[in-house]
Amino acid sequence: MNSSTPLHAVIGLLEQLFTQCSHSSQQLAQQLTQLLSPRVSAATPTELETTAFPKTAIEALINRTLSDNRFCSGAGFAYHADAPLNPQAKWTLYWIYKDASHDTALELTPLTHQHLDFRTFEWFLKTKSLKGPYFHGPYVDYICNTSYTMTSAAPIFIQQCFYGVAAVDILVSRIEDEILNVLPQPRPKMVLTNTFGRVIFSTLTGYRVGDILQSEALAVTHQHPLFSLYSPV
Repeated sequence: MNSSTPLHAVIGLLEQLFTQCSHSSQQLAQQLTQLLSPRVSAATPTELETTAFPKTAIEALINRTLSDNRFCSGAGFAYHADAPLNPQAKWTLYWIYKDASHDTALELTPLTHQHLDFRTFEWFLKTKSLKGPYFHGPYVDYICNTSYTMTSAAPIFIQQCFYGVAAVDILVSRIEDEILNVLPQPRPKMVLTNTFGRVIFSTLTGYRVGDILQSEALAVTHQHPLFSLYSPV
């Protein structure tokens, strides 16, 4: 769909941002698949012990992902293999997230964090069921940053068995900053949503982050596989 000239820069930025984050999660999934495949082949037929995972190598791949993508606020690997390789339903989350001064590594297991089970999170469930990449959010990330976040995730399959999800996060506040940096003055009236109509950003009053867009006063200005841009009719 055509867009007005003042929105061209915004659309170009958003296409770069969303596409790059989706690519980062898929690339991390591919790298983790290559890293873990030899260990899967050498494991017993009934279980792959997470203690056999090369933690240093996994964290190196995650750090490289964060370094290569300036938009990302965090990245990681959520391991939970399908039975029979994981009969005791063990799970582990390797995650590195950024703050203003340094990167922080976070490793969670059922023993270290009994109240967190990412297997119930939409970015994990949808990615597993779709067997392909999935972009989730905005949602409030209560684990790392307590901020509105979007997560791009990609599944890890080895020998046709599901082993978990590679994911990258981007803060909604970062998306907002990037948009405001390229918007001309006066700022055009626009609302950015995900593919399901949930608001990510708006220059109009009355449209809050996380709300489902329901307005006949707006029309789609630009449609992308990962986001939609609306303007007043």
